Amino acid sequence: MNTESQIRAGAIDLPPRDFLKVGVGFSIALTLGTAIVGCSDAAKAPARGFAFLHPGDVELFSALAPAVVIELASFDEAKRKRVVGEMLRGIDGTLAAMGLASQKEVRKLLDLLAISPLRYALTGVGAWGEAGIEKMQAFLERWRGSRFATLNAGGNVLVKLTSSSFYLLPVSWPSAGYPGPLAYAFNAINS
Repeated sequence: MNTESQIRAGAIDLPPRDFLKVGVGFSIALTLGTAIVGCSDAAKAPARGFAFLHPGDVELFSALAPAVVIELASFDEAKRKRVVGEMLRGIDGTLAAMGLASQKEVRKLLDLLAISPLRYALTGVGAWGEAGIEKMQAFLERWRGSRFATLNAGGNVLVKLTSSSFYLLPVSWPSAGYPGPLAYAFNAINS
C-alpha cells in the first residue's frame, strides 16, 4: 500500500476527542478573533495544488516540519524542500480524506492560527516563515504541556499530522529502523 492509499485508508490515527477539544475552544477564539480583526484566511480557497490546505496552512506546516521531524536537519536543502513538499501533500491528503466534522474542527484551528494577532498571542510566533526551529518547538511545547485542554489537543493534532506525514514516506524508513517492505510482497500487492 503506498502513502496516498494509506492516508485515504485512515492509517493516520487522530483521536476524535482531540478534534472535539480543539473545536470548542477554538470556535470561541475564532469568533472573537474574526470579530476583532475582520477577515481571516477562512474565506480563502485552498492553495494551488492542494485540496484542503490554504496558503497560510502551507506556511504553518512548512515551519512545523523541521521543528517536529528532526531528521530533516540531516538532509541537504534540496532534499529537505522536496521531502517537506511530500509531507505537505500527505497532510493535505489526510485532511481532505477526513470526515466533514473532523475537517471543520481542524479548519477552525488552522483559521485561528491564520489571524496574526491571535497567532502571536497564542503561539508567540509572528510570521510562520520567519520563525526558527527553536521558536516553533517552544510554541509546540507550550501548547502540548498546557493546562488548557484546547491548546493541548491543538498541539497534539499539529504534531501528529506533521510527524505521521513524514513517517509514511519511504525516505523516513531508515531513521525509524524499518528496512522497507519485502520486494516480492510489495510487488505482489502493488501489481
